[in-house]
Amino acid sequence: MTTSNLPLAGIRVLELSEIWAGPYCGCLLGDMGAEVIKIESIQRIARGPLNPPEGAAQYPDAHPSNEPWNRFAIFNATNRNKKGLTLDLKTDNGREAFKKLAAVSDIILCNYARSVMENFQLSYEEIYKINPAIIYMLMPGYGSTGPYKDYRSMGMAVDAVSGHTFQRGYPELEQSSNSVVHHPDAVAAINGTFALTTALVQRENTGKGQLIDLSQAESFMTHMGNMYLEEQINESGIKRKGNRNTEYAPQGVYKCLGDDKWISISIVTDQQWNLLAELIDPNLVHSEKYDSKIKRLDNHDELDSIIARWTSKLDNYDVMNQLQAIGIPAGAVLNCGPDTYDDLHLNERGFFQIVEDVNTGIYPLSGPVIRFRNSSAEIIHNPAPSLGEHNEYILKDTLGYSDMEIKEMEELEIIGTTPLLGSDMGGSRRLESENNA
Repeated sequence: MTTSNLPLAGIRVLELSEIWAGPYCGCLLGDMGAEVIKIESIQRIARGPLNPPEGAAQYPDAHPSNEPWNRFAIFNATNRNKKGLTLDLKTDNGREAFKKLAAVSDIILCNYARSVMENFQLSYEEIYKINPAIIYMLMPGYGSTGPYKDYRSMGMAVDAVSGHTFQRGYPELEQSSNSVVHHPDAVAAINGTFALTTALVQRENTGKGQLIDLSQAESFMTHMGNMYLEEQINESGIKRKGNRNTEYAPQGVYKCLGDDKWISISIVTDQQWNLLAELIDPNLVHSEKYDSKIKRLDNHDELDSIIARWTSKLDNYDVMNQLQAIGIPAGAVLNCGPDTYDDLHLNERGFFQIVEDVNTGIYPLSGPVIRFRNSSAEIIHNPAPSLGEHNEYILKDTLGYSDMEIKEMEELEIIGTTPLLGSDMGGSRRLESENNA
């Protein structure tokens, strides 16, 4: 990967995170040229179960193989462009290695609760003693202060606390908690990247590091400001709307020709409605029943039926192109498979990068989000690191550990490339061994 001309070239990041929010933040920093060292432990891993069943969807061809921890889809999608180091931070030797790395690093990124790093004796205050210029960001689910500071968080829980879950679904149905994509994770990652790059600018100007407290829930709540305001000023409160919008009509997702093919259409102005009506049936243009936004809102169900009869006879791309040609917001609903990979627009922009990974094979990975047009460096996506893939490189080449010292750390299970039995259960192996000692 060429990074010398990328904006964050020369910046070293130590990442202690799992699942999505933290890893994606580190991923974005790596895309911009930073050297991101992902620190894991063979005592506790977050790369999926150690023994998943055959047919599990998160693995290439639904086959976990002999090293499923290196083939897990979520991990590989959010950990590109990183180096992998395993360290047991419960041990003195593990903490010593981490501190040596922290002394020559710029950023520490952690999505664990503050108490976790404090228990490791690796809090911001401890790291500050050896590197006052460090930028140290904690991004747990609910922040580092307040009654929820040590609460465990997952996507669905953060969705719920942020108010997002309450808004999702249809008014006549019960609350829905399940979502394949948990938006607070992604938003927190982006806000975290912004916070870290801002802190780097501040350090450049002042020479001082920074402690950043970022809450994943609050990070997403700022993106829902209109909903909070609406709740305050609307006496009836906010109602779940499904595919509807209280301001625009018609609006929705409509069936098209083919198996599970759909089109999303939003009509905002009277002019757009007249243009759509002319396409579907010129008689609709002159119908007083639909000649204002209020009337269209009152007759939304009927309009949905009319539009669906028209779209059902057409290809979804054809509908999108026809509507876009006359200035109507419309988009073909693409699945996360052949539709997106074959999309002409995404391919012309080079959005997907072909990645060759010894663990998962050759596959297209979503490409760079930010493009620096005046940089000669091309962002190339290296695959996510195997567990402990760069142990020797980091310990020996970066920190100066001898071969004997590295071998001793392996024998003491401080580092390694294979998870220990029970490590996917929150480190139960070490706990059990300590209790039995």
